[in-house]
Amino acid sequence: MIGALWTGISGLSSQQQALDNESNNIANVNTIGFKSSRISFADQMYQDRIGKGSKILDAEKLYTQGNLKLTGVNYDMALSGDGFFTVVNQNSSGTSESYYTRAGNFRMGDNGTLQDAAGNEVQGWMMTTIDSQNDVTSTNPNVSVFTDDYTKLLSSKIVRHGTYVETITAKATDYSTTAKSDSTSAFSGDGAKTKSSKMSDIEAAITDYTSWLQKLKDEPDASSATSIAQTSQINFKSGTESIISKDGDQIYAYINGNKYSQNFLLTSATTAFKVDLYNSLTAAERTAGGFVDPGTVASPNTLSDTQNAIYDKAASKIATYKALADKISQIPGLVATMAIDSGKNDVFNTGETYTSSTNKADMLKGIIQIKSLIPGTEFTISEVAEVSGNAVVQGNYQSTTTGSKGSGVGALETSRNALSQLITGKQQDVYTPIEDLKIDGTAKNYQFNITIYDKELKINTPIPNDGAVPPSALPISIAGATSLDDIITAINSDTNLSEHIKARNVNGNLVIETLNSNFDVEFAGSLKIESATPGVYTPIDVNANYSGRKGAGAEFIEVINKVDQTASKGSLQLRLDTLGISDSAFGEFSVDSTGLITMKQDGAEFAVGQVAIAVFNNNRGLNPVGDNLLAKTNESGDPVYNLNNSKTAKIEAKTLELSTADLSESLVNLMVFQRAFEANAKSITTSDELLNTLINLKR
Repeated sequence: MIGALWTGISGLSSQQQALDNESNNIANVNTIGFKSSRISFADQMYQDRIGKGSKILDAEKLYTQGNLKLTGVNYDMALSGDGFFTVVNQNSSGTSESYYTRAGNFRMGDNGTLQDAAGNEVQGWMMTTIDSQNDVTSTNPNVSVFTDDYTKLLSSKIVRHGTYVETITAKATDYSTTAKSDSTSAFSGDGAKTKSSKMSDIEAAITDYTSWLQKLKDEPDASSATSIAQTSQINFKSGTESIISKDGDQIYAYINGNKYSQNFLLTSATTAFKVDLYNSLTAAERTAGGFVDPGTVASPNTLSDTQNAIYDKAASKIATYKALADKISQIPGLVATMAIDSGKNDVFNTGETYTSSTNKADMLKGIIQIKSLIPGTEFTISEVAEVSGNAVVQGNYQSTTTGSKGSGVGALETSRNALSQLITGKQQDVYTPIEDLKIDGTAKNYQFNITIYDKELKINTPIPNDGAVPPSALPISIAGATSLDDIITAINSDTNLSEHIKARNVNGNLVIETLNSNFDVEFAGSLKIESATPGVYTPIDVNANYSGRKGAGAEFIEVINKVDQTASKGSLQLRLDTLGISDSAFGEFSVDSTGLITMKQDGAEFAVGQVAIAVFNNNRGLNPVGDNLLAKTNESGDPVYNLNNSKTAKIEAKTLELSTADLSESLVNLMVFQRAFEANAKSITTSDELLNTLINLKR
């Protein structure tokens, strides 16, 4: 009978614990991610084959999938399948503890990290720190993040590689407001473009850049090869004498099946033109063309009508050739310049290198060089000719560089460089000889130096300089210059200056421009002329009407940010300013099924981290510690993380996993445990009554 008392007591204890467990299930029926638990009963030891009651072996959590509820809240996540979110509790002492949870009701914390409702930081693969030297391509050295000034989104793609995810995003300032037409007075025949043609070039380059970015997204591990831009030449004379000479004559070229023509431009040769042309011709060319000495601008010789007509015809031909070159330059993606080969011949040779030239004698040969501004984009020339009345003389055309498409990262970088150069363009300082340089054939002394941004030192540096720290300007001396070419030769001969700029004679103007390799930097030129007082130099201003950017004059920036899935895991930062992507902190949060987190801002979507999903060998071995958290134990084993969360639960965005506690089942269980509790109590009272009876028998 005493045994029956203890047996009943063990039953009461077991049923009480069962009631406690079921009450906990009922209490958490609305707890996000809660997993209900059940009691595992076991019978106790036996004596003479009679059991001594019951005990609780375990209150085990049942890790079954809960129902999913779409909430529409951006930061909400639900796990569909096996796995747990990992969170870290940062203690004030600086230590941290890792816990695991199925509750995905997250938020952005005050410090910008992704946190659970209790402030624990969600763990995952973090975005690597952006390297401004290797991950940012910016035409403004002072800008390495996206700012409000960059209003034009050019393209943005998230590219998934084998072990990392990268976002490639390019933006520009408003090039539609900064672009302006090139001055035809200064740059006719030298790639002069209108504002609208510059805009068309940029739009074509954006299309090309976006297509390569999409190809990289489709084939992230494709081999890398740079694209090559096509360079071709057309020659109207073709080794024979030009036939255009009068009103109504015409030159034309078919490019990509379209005819581009230019009527003969009747032009009267000025004295300056005659002097310039005569001085640029060889003795043999003067004799063959019938050109006689026109004297100087200050003291011109008297020429006959026939001699003047020869100069007028030459001026008209050059004007006609230049006008067609300017028309071709308006074709989207192309630029055309008057050109000459190194041997200054008008007979084609694909082995020659042709350079732009507005030298009068060079332009009279009738060679136009056409380049593709978008590497890998080919164009076709099918016919070149001069027309005079019923006579048609076919010219020649050739390609000294064949355009070819690259692949992978190399092709994308080539396209990006072309796009950024079209958006920004090289700086061009233009000095006009008569107004600024005082070039009149008499010897004059000049000084020249520049101050230019040094990308490596990240400071503005005078060139040439004395080598001190900080350096001081040490201008080059240009003594006894009688012509524009004397100044150009002196500037280009200086080894320090030639690393940064190049001087050119363009239509009789001194043009100083940055190189293709450093087109994005700006410089401040200082050209001075010696005054009437020996040793005293006065500054010469650039011609503001002609000077400026060759491109659209805007700024370009491309930022590449990466999430390395092989790196160590940590708290996921969501603020774009903290991440070094943008000066504006916030964006629209989203997460995909693999846990990849993106923040969308101004149309661009940046991959900023990836939630890590932990899996365990034995989920039931995890220890519940409250606040929807579980702690690992020896029984559960250590968490396992798979690359890109493969073979783990899928994440459902804007969704929460509901509690697996079943209210109706729990209510039934309560009644069962209540009846069992009452029955055990009855066995105790019965045993007690029998025991009292025995005691009374003794009395």
